[in-house]
Amino acid sequence: MDQEINGRNRASLDRLRAMAARLSEDELLRPIDPPWTAAALFAHVAFWDRFTHARWLHAAGIGGGLPLSIDDAAMELINQAALREWAAIPPRTAVEECLAAAATINDFIDSLEPDAVSQVLLAGRERLVARSIHRGEHLDTIEAAFTDR
Repeated sequence: MDQEINGRNRASLDRLRAMAARLSEDELLRPIDPPWTAAALFAHVAFWDRFTHARWLHAAGIGGGLPLSIDDAAMELINQAALREWAAIPPRTAVEECLAAAATINDFIDSLEPDAVSQVLLAGRERLVARSIHRGEHLDTIEAAFTDR
């Protein structure tokens, strides 16, 4: 299962790279899921990949175990509160941050012991290791907005 998750994470990073290379500055700034732009979605993905990594590092720092749980309502409030800042980030910076954050968390997840991955999966918290799920949702939105190109 670890190799499957790692493979999907790598594939989602490749999709992010391909989409980033494909979109112009103007396209990155165009509302695609108002009030979201593609650039804001790249910044959003960067934040959540970094936040997931920070949660893993925190768990390791306090002696292991699973990272802190964040409920869906809190995540939605974070998204609402941060959208304005994400939208204010220059588009290419948002893309660069997204790609860097994705590569960092992918490498970290690749380094996890199989037991840690199994614990996460058994706890029903797959998104802590399968970052491709979150990325894929937003890539699908971005790709759908630009399919006519």
